Amino acid sequence: MGHQPIPLNQAGERQVRQLAAALCHAKIAGLYSSPVLRAIQTAHILGEACQASMTMASGLSEIGVGEWMNRFWHELADDPAKRDWYTRPHEARPPGGETLHEVQQRAISVIEDIRTIDADGHWVFVSHADVIRTIVAHYLQTDIAPLRRMRIDNASATGVEITPQGNQLLFLNYRPGQSMI
Repeated sequence: MGHQPIPLNQAGERQVRQLAAALCHAKIAGLYSSPVLRAIQTAHILGEACQASMTMASGLSEIGVGEWMNRFWHELADDPAKRDWYTRPHEARPPGGETLHEVQQRAISVIEDIRTIDADGHWVFVSHADVIRTIVAHYLQTDIAPLRRMRIDNASATGVEITPQGNQLLFLNYRPGQSMI
């Protein structure tokens, strides 16, 4: 979907409301969102439910897919960048797009800027699966490549605790009301 302004459907709105009910038990210091429509809608629902104001952050935007926009995945079978997408994801660049490493740099910049304001707060960042994978890779100090196999569903939550003693993955792809299997 890339940066296309595709809105949440009814199922997506319902999933986000369920997620909001689960997240709002903690006081949220702030809410930052990708400027992509579906992320903004998600952030508005979360913000209303959790009484948190939302700020847009372009660094949390979906990966730029360049010429892959509006194309089906199977149409890219002969594209060398698609072949590299899973084997060398930190280097793969869709024609006219960006690499996961570039995505990681801009997303981490947003988070680190917020941490200078309040390193101890509970911050919510509404973004996209590939962006979330790069954030997790950075804070767990691991390569991006194996994290391409990490599942990040729509309207799910992933939590990372960042402390001077070391960072920890608290939960991954949490979806309220979904079975574990």
